[in-house]
Amino acid sequence: MALTALRAVKVQTKTSIAGNRGFNPLEDAPSEVGGNRLTKAEGGVKPLSMQTAKVRNSQTGFTLFELLLVLFIVGLAAAVVMFSASRLQENTLFNTEARKLYLTVKHAREVSMLERRNIVFKVDTEAKRYWIDFGDDKTSEMHSIPEKFVISGEAVSFFPKGNSSGGRFELDNGKGRKYEVNVDPVLGTTSIKRL
Repeated sequence: MALTALRAVKVQTKTSIAGNRGFNPLEDAPSEVGGNRLTKAEGGVKPLSMQTAKVRNSQTGFTLFELLLVLFIVGLAAAVVMFSASRLQENTLFNTEARKLYLTVKHAREVSMLERRNIVFKVDTEAKRYWIDFGDDKTSEMHSIPEKFVISGEAVSFFPKGNSSGGRFELDNGKGRKYEVNVDPVLGTTSIKRL
C-alpha cells in the first residue's frame, strides 16, 4: 500500500509539472502485476499479456546460419594453424641439420689440435652423409641428412697447428633456403651463414 501511495504522489507531481498538457501518467507507470509496463490499447490501458512476454523470451538464441558461420571460422583458423605448424617444423629441422654440420666441422678442428694429428672431415654427397676421419682406420659415426635436403662440398683436412686445407659446404633444403659452412685455410676457423 505504501508503494501505491508513493506512486500516486509521483503521478501528482508529474501532472502538476507538466501542467496537464496531454501528459498521461498511466502510460509510463509500471503495473501492479509482474512489473510490466502499461500500454494504450483499444478502449483503454491494459498490461502486456503473458503470451507476448513468452514470445519475446523464446526468440533469444542462435540461428543455424550463425552457428554454421562460427564453425566455419573456427575450422579455417585451425587449418591455418596446422599449415603454419608444419612449415615451422620443417624449418626447424633444416636449421638443426645446418647447425649439426657446422658443429661437426668445428669439432674436427678441435680434435686435430688436441690430439696433435691430422684429421679429415669427409662428405659423401650421393649418400647424403658426413663424418670425421681420425686416421688409422678410425672414423666418427656417420651423420645422415634427410632425403629432402642436399649437401655439397669436398673433404677438408685439419692440421695440429689449427690451420686447414680450407673448404666450403652447402646445405640446401630444396625450396630455396641454403646454409653455407666455410672453413678458413689459414686459421682453420669455421663459420656458418644463411644464403
